[in-house]
Amino acid sequence: MGKDGLSTDGLIQNAWSGSSELVWPLLATVLVLCCIATRIISGFQSRVDSKTEQPQSVKTLPYWFPWLGHSLSFVWDHVSFTEKSRDYMNASVFGSYMGGTKHNTIVSPSMIKSIMQSKATTSAPLVNRALKAFGDDLGSLRDLNTTDYQVFHHKLPNLLMREPFITEASETTIQLLKREVPNFVTFCRSVVDQTLWERGSDVEVVDDNGDKPACEANLFDLVRGFIGNITTTTLMGQAILEAFPSLLDDLWVLDNRFPLLAIGVPRWAPLPGVPAAYAARDRILNSLAAYQQAFLQWDDGIDPGVKFRDLEDVSEPLKQRIRTSKNLGLSPRSSAPGHLSLLWAMNVNSSNIAFWYLVRLYNDPTLLEEIRKEISPYVKAHRPSREETGFPFEEPPRISLNLKGLLDSCPLLKASFYETLRLDSADMSFRKLTSDLTITESNEDVTNSDRTKPHSYKVYKGESLILHHGVLQNDSRYFSNPSQFDPLRFIITDPETGEKKANMHTIHPFGGGMSGCKGRTFAERQLLAFTAAMIVMWDIEPMDGSHFTVPRHRQSSGAYLPKNDIRVRIIARV
Repeated sequence: MGKDGLSTDGLIQNAWSGSSELVWPLLATVLVLCCIATRIISGFQSRVDSKTEQPQSVKTLPYWFPWLGHSLSFVWDHVSFTEKSRDYMNASVFGSYMGGTKHNTIVSPSMIKSIMQSKATTSAPLVNRALKAFGDDLGSLRDLNTTDYQVFHHKLPNLLMREPFITEASETTIQLLKREVPNFVTFCRSVVDQTLWERGSDVEVVDDNGDKPACEANLFDLVRGFIGNITTTTLMGQAILEAFPSLLDDLWVLDNRFPLLAIGVPRWAPLPGVPAAYAARDRILNSLAAYQQAFLQWDDGIDPGVKFRDLEDVSEPLKQRIRTSKNLGLSPRSSAPGHLSLLWAMNVNSSNIAFWYLVRLYNDPTLLEEIRKEISPYVKAHRPSREETGFPFEEPPRISLNLKGLLDSCPLLKASFYETLRLDSADMSFRKLTSDLTITESNEDVTNSDRTKPHSYKVYKGESLILHHGVLQNDSRYFSNPSQFDPLRFIITDPETGEKKANMHTIHPFGGGMSGCKGRTFAERQLLAFTAAMIVMWDIEPMDGSHFTVPRHRQSSGAYLPKNDIRVRIIARV
């Protein structure tokens, strides 16, 4: 029996050892077979019906990986993926499969316009996903009752696109730009004496530039920091950046990995930048909670302490937002993710576009001079002489800025802004259907395709929609030579009066409809005024003295980030 027992045990052990060597090859074989089966089945399902009756169902692009579907391709480069998918399916509407869910992607201008105007869609799932990424882990803001949810996430943000906020915020921004654009670089050698936006952009004073002061800096970091300071001060008042000077630096760290946080990548994931993004988010939330607590004390007539001075300059929409949070019984920490979503939305796209706008203009000296001439009646920079001031020293430069003149009488400035949005942003709008909907492409869209008649599609309640504006903005069927920077494509001449105006046409860089970006009107005014003041006040040239090399794009949550920053020389013009 002993010998038999030992031999039996040995046989079992040998069998187990042999089988364990086969486990990984077996699993790999099963996985490959699953992927092949998934590709074959999804390939059959993707075939467009030969029937001609309308409307037809939306066919899904074939995919290889169960559950994941097209997720990896979409996250890696959603613009290229969508363009290739559109061409493969030869359809203006197609389905992509990501995370176990079908998303109907739409790349037809007429259909996008129809959906943005439809009341059969909601952005609530997108809002909730973003809030979770911004730190609403307990669902305090996502689980509000229907009425309170509508107030906090729609009615309050809508104040940002209405009067009196637009006029008040524009006036505040103009005053800040007049004061700070001359301090875009201060020529201070010590970091301690530099402004917040200079400290992160490696500014170095240049001594070999003759009579005019000059310095070298990383342009993207400098512009992003400057616009972030102007926007945040306009929205939240000056005290918050004085109390938390690293607030915007943390916001940029968060934004660099925000798409990964938005799809649910956990804090512990071994991916570069993800742990840092979560840590930055935590610091921002703590700062915003302290900011709300200080405001509530100030609002009740209680001294908030030396860290926060007078908070009267906080914008009215934010004051109402904080008061509403209190009335809903939300603690400062529970409210903070909502404030972070607003801070992020108002800063990130605007600061990125401001950089691209300047680079596009300074890269084209002829266009730059034409715009300088166009805006000359409305924006002026000068340095008062000693005779004018009566002081024995030179006064800092001063800027005068007429915003109304820029908006009404400078079509080339505005058209260049629209062309920058077209080339350097790739926004998407996400919706979920609240009822069944039939969408039909226009005859004009059919003319621009190889189809002979308009197609109609039936989409159903509960399905997800992706409106991909970025793909349309680079489609040669709607924009000739789409890779070329040509502002004239957005200028329309009135046949009767000959008056020229800039028109955004079919692009929707801020989204649209009821769920579009709430700060788009303010953002346009801010960036037009900023750019006009900058090109009047400063000369910016690359380090080697040649033309700019426009950086390659890096994927972001909206407007592109540059693949690499640009080292430039900045010289005062006055």
